[in-house]
Amino acid sequence: MPPPPAQRPTLTYRRLNSTRKEIRLLELQPAQKIEDQVVCRLITVPLTEDLEFIGLSSLYGDPSETEKVVVNGIPLAIPENLAQALRHVRQVFYPTAVKPRQRAQSKDVKAPRWLQHLLNHVGNVIPDQDLERKIPLRIWLDVLCINQSDDKEKGNQVTSLAQIYGAARMVVGWLGLKSDTTDAGAEVLRQIDEAMPPTWGDPGDEARNPQNYSPHHEWLTKIQHLWEPVAYGLSPLKNDHWVGVADFQNRPYFHRVWILREIMMARYPAFMVGDAIVSWEQVLRLNRFLEEVKERESYVWPAKLKTGIYEWPLDTIHMLLDEFNKKRRQERPHGPGHC
Repeated sequence: MPPPPAQRPTLTYRRLNSTRKEIRLLELQPAQKIEDQVVCRLITVPLTEDLEFIGLSSLYGDPSETEKVVVNGIPLAIPENLAQALRHVRQVFYPTAVKPRQRAQSKDVKAPRWLQHLLNHVGNVIPDQDLERKIPLRIWLDVLCINQSDDKEKGNQVTSLAQIYGAARMVVGWLGLKSDTTDAGAEVLRQIDEAMPPTWGDPGDEARNPQNYSPHHEWLTKIQHLWEPVAYGLSPLKNDHWVGVADFQNRPYFHRVWILREIMMARYPAFMVGDAIVSWEQVLRLNRFLEEVKERESYVWPAKLKTGIYEWPLDTIHMLLDEFNKKRRQERPHGPGHC
């Protein structure tokens, strides 16, 4: 008689206490290399204002392509795309491959400057360097933090998604692995964001600062080098940095309106390609910039490049612009006495 088939290992979930607004979080163990297997434990905590964790938003990817992660000592197969996301979030937000003394002597291994900039108004997600062995990196990821076998819990947690994402210090939208042009494309987003005047696009700003709008676009002169051809006869939009921008825009994540709606519930959304992260504001400002130079006359942006601009789906554009305006209104000080 043949032996019975081996049972696939499963997690045992304790029922959440809804009166305490409990959620589950993954506590990731540090690793030496990006390729190291994800090892974590699942904890249950009340959802409070001072709870520090990162939300992870991702498409599942091909369900037939899986990777094993270890949760509570149990090896579990999850979609490969999600495992890649966990490994890269671990690498970026919890760098532990360098010894503390080496870290103190090297600028390259301190908390990334982009993270200090992104989180200067929401606190620090990376554990303190002196305490990183004591303060774990906590992640919320639906596929593991929700009991997928409990339909009632799944329904309740989906309803609570806005609260979970709103409580996270940051919600990272995982776009997938890097391409050869990812870093160059991310640099374009950064330069556009830095060059664009802070109030550009606000109601009444065009009347107050006409030099920043069509056809003058004086602020674009700071980044004019981005569309200068590097070879005779080659369109500037064929350069690596614009190819990288188009690759970024064409990621499947941006073509799924439902998941964009999810991440926009966050108080601070960001997007991650490999180990490169761009803020929600950089993405939204890129969209506003491209709409401006495509639709309006400009003395700075070459008219011949208008037809080569990659366009997001219309639903995505509307959502990005609506969210941009909403978050800008929330950030703007109100009433007298604000500087």
